[in-house]
Amino acid sequence: MRFFIYLHSMLKQPKLILLLILLLSFNSLFAQSQAPTFKRNYQDAPLPAVLRELSGETEFEFHFRDQWDLAELRVNANAGDEVLPVLEDLLSPIDFSVIRYENNIILLNQKGLETYRYEVWEENDPLLDQYKIVGTGQPDRPGQPVTFSGYIRDGRDNSPLVGASVQVEGTTTGSITNISGYFEFPLLPGKYVLVAQYAGYEVQEVPVQLLNTGSLDIELFNETVRLEEVTISALGQTEGVSEKVAGKEVLGIEAIKSLPTFLGEVDPVKSLISLPGVSSVGEGTAGYNVRGGDPGQNLLMQDEAILYNSAHMFGFFSAFNPDLLRDVVLYKGGGPANYGGRVSSVLNVNLRNGNAKEFQVNGGVGLVSSRLTVEGPIKKEKTSFIAGGRASYSDWLLKQMKDPDLYQSSASFYDANLKINHIHNKKNVFTLSTYMSQDRFEFASDTTYFWKSKAATLSWSHIFAPELLMQTHLVFSDYQSDIENEQDLYAFEYNSGIRNYQAKMDFSWSPNNQHKVDFGISSLLYEFNSGEFEPLKNNENESPVTIPQERALESAFYINDEFSLSPFFSIVYGVRVSSFLAMGGEYFAFQEGVPRSPETITDTLTFGDNEVFREQFGFEPRVSLRWLLNPNTSLKASYYRTKQYIHLISNTTAISPVDYWKSTGYNLEPSTADQYTLGLFKNWNDNMYEFSVEAYYKETDNVVDYKNGASILLNETLDADLLQGDGRAYGAEVLVRKNRGKLTGWIGYTYSRTKRQFVDGQFDEETINEGAWYPSNYDKPHDLSVVLNYKTSRRFSISLNFSYSTGRPITVPVSKFQYEDILSVLNYSERNQFRVPDYHRLDLSFTLKSGLKKDKFIDGEWVLSLYNVYGRKNPYSVYFTQRGNAFRLSILGSIFPSLSYNFRI
Repeated sequence: MRFFIYLHSMLKQPKLILLLILLLSFNSLFAQSQAPTFKRNYQDAPLPAVLRELSGETEFEFHFRDQWDLAELRVNANAGDEVLPVLEDLLSPIDFSVIRYENNIILLNQKGLETYRYEVWEENDPLLDQYKIVGTGQPDRPGQPVTFSGYIRDGRDNSPLVGASVQVEGTTTGSITNISGYFEFPLLPGKYVLVAQYAGYEVQEVPVQLLNTGSLDIELFNETVRLEEVTISALGQTEGVSEKVAGKEVLGIEAIKSLPTFLGEVDPVKSLISLPGVSSVGEGTAGYNVRGGDPGQNLLMQDEAILYNSAHMFGFFSAFNPDLLRDVVLYKGGGPANYGGRVSSVLNVNLRNGNAKEFQVNGGVGLVSSRLTVEGPIKKEKTSFIAGGRASYSDWLLKQMKDPDLYQSSASFYDANLKINHIHNKKNVFTLSTYMSQDRFEFASDTTYFWKSKAATLSWSHIFAPELLMQTHLVFSDYQSDIENEQDLYAFEYNSGIRNYQAKMDFSWSPNNQHKVDFGISSLLYEFNSGEFEPLKNNENESPVTIPQERALESAFYINDEFSLSPFFSIVYGVRVSSFLAMGGEYFAFQEGVPRSPETITDTLTFGDNEVFREQFGFEPRVSLRWLLNPNTSLKASYYRTKQYIHLISNTTAISPVDYWKSTGYNLEPSTADQYTLGLFKNWNDNMYEFSVEAYYKETDNVVDYKNGASILLNETLDADLLQGDGRAYGAEVLVRKNRGKLTGWIGYTYSRTKRQFVDGQFDEETINEGAWYPSNYDKPHDLSVVLNYKTSRRFSISLNFSYSTGRPITVPVSKFQYEDILSVLNYSERNQFRVPDYHRLDLSFTLKSGLKKDKFIDGEWVLSLYNVYGRKNPYSVYFTQRGNAFRLSILGSIFPSLSYNFRI
């Protein structure tokens, strides 16, 4: 067979075929002394069996392919008959021929040779020597499509790239890889150029000659800066148009790196905030808002593990190590049915696998923080690891502050990741991903705040068949918030948190080229710590307080189908059915006919840890439509229903150490959101430019707010102070992006409104703003982002980020009463009727890469960043003294430069 394989490769080149024919002719004249003959009689014997028998009984070797299915040809011959004439009589009717080279008898598919000549043997074809041949022989049904399939993998570690796209250049024909990196789609036999692409990887153009049903594996490599240009794109430059799921944003690490950095480190969350529909309150805030939602309404995952804090040091650093990122996927809505549990968005951060071929070290050193990542093979091309860590040392910076409170303060964080990937065989892959982090902030040398996160995911990916795949995940997540005070007479310790254990199985089934069905089950156990207070040392003025812990079990089944009705029209539809069991905790029954308050409690209900006292179900349909008007233009529409059973209890606009999570329970209902979207997406100039406009409308019921003057910290009767009402958000998002060239980037604009209504027909105490709709804390009608990257040379580039947004709503005193020396009694406006001044900021960064010499021991770059270039004193909030005097708090009111060095060994 080695000879046949070698000959098959020769047949792809016309000059070699000509030489072969001459050799065969020469050999037939001078070298052939004997012809092969049959050694016994044959009657209706299958041709393949006869040829194999002759190969064993004679000095001749017969070469053919099993895929040709020649078993229907029957041999009738007597012992002593010559073999070649019998073969020629059998094969000539089906356009096969027989040639002899020395003692080798070779069967040739003549139609296959004609296809080669017609499609490949064009002397002026610039891709003549680059075509990859897929399939053999002739199609079973001439003129009909055949199945083209394969895998797209990371060229460094051989791991599958999930969600990579492969498309026939200049057409809409193509597919997206599933969880094992597998793709499949119908295609007519012929000559094509395939375009394979994935976020953060170099685009691969593969010339192929498709003869028949067959497969081709494609390797992609991390994106590098090209000679004359840089490419900034999301999942692919055509994905904005061709993506079937509305509201999906994908950013690779190269797109994330294009933004100016703060303190020398790129931030994936800030990259998403620069896109339409995503915003934040401002500097010094953790969390983000999507289409008017609260930070607690976002599902945040890293390698399938839920994280409850997206940032370090009050939002100045991301919780994700940028050196470990593979891609970041955001669903501005519910997304497909396999995601659930939040009503605003889903952010899925995927970490890359370690290099399975060689060891590498990379990292960065900055003025405030440093990071280091090590990766390499444990068993070459089979088991790999990647480990990364970051730490800050910012106390010296606080010492430069003039404010005595800040001068005596300190702030720091660290985090660490470890991921191990083991390819057991072609059908089984095991992955372990772990994460831990801690933030520490000490204010004026007395009170210390801690945030701590831990997460671990153990995954098993199994391929039952190319069309049926499974992923199983066991997940652990833990988030704790602690406050400590060491002053002798006031010493105390406070902690709260949430912990969860999850098991889930996801299946992906592709029964044919039109359907891709995802289905699965999951079960998630929550443990809530709503607050524990313990006096320490000589603190005799306060007593311990413990809020009874709650538990809950959230389970779900989902099914989702990507249905391509035609090359132009597709529908992604599915449903998620969820169940929620509330267990444990202490709740109150209130007197009917009067407002809820501690004085109207009629009974206290206490439940054991595993005692189920309430069971709820959710039905969450999802549908997304895509209509390709042409290869460069599409319309999309969607409807998502999502349900959220847990609530973030916070009376601040940003996530803070005193926030905690609470389960739906005796007096608290789950939130349900219905979101509708309609959008137009267009690319032009060979996908160099992208344009999109998308409108949305969202209604949410049972959103949580608080009575005027409510306290949430260690509130043992919190149920009396919680209110639930309705929310609505609507807006339009516009994005213009340039993907290639020396100048790349995007401009995003969002017009949006987010409002709330809390109305109770009986009691004014449980009604806000007399039952009228009012702006939520995150209502910012105008939001503009400009992100540009200009590459002046192969080594030097400049990045710019400009942000503008309407000031957020606040409540202010509108009058005051004062009598003699008594402090003023302030009379406040209706809730959120005023706004802080508008927010705007300009950032710049300059990147100088190391020399262009290949095979450098260290490949590095210097990054100089200027944050808040013109020193805008953007207000974080406006506060009022007891006498009604106002003052404005700005987190960063001046330009903030930073210098860092990033390297790879």
